[in-house]
Amino acid sequence: MIFLSNLPWITQDFLIFIKLKKTLLVIFIEILLYFFVFRLVTFLLELSIFGNVHDQGWQFYAALLALFMVSSSPGFVVKVLWK
Repeated sequence: MIFLSNLPWITQDFLIFIKLKKTLLVIFIEILLYFFVFRLVTFLLELSIFGNVHDQGWQFYAALLALFMVSSSPGFVVKVLWK
């Protein structure tokens, strides 16, 4: 999770391979897309291990997204504040 959340701040390209000038809005969209990738991987992992997926409410996903955004703060500090 920490790797995926900091990847938009590290790379110069959108989603690693698309040449695009990255503004803060583009970086936040990329973080959101990486969150969905992270959630898909964890969903498939839970499905393969337990055979079913525990139903979660919207509060779980809101807290998980907030945690994902907070875990991207080291990349933000290096890219924006130390630049």
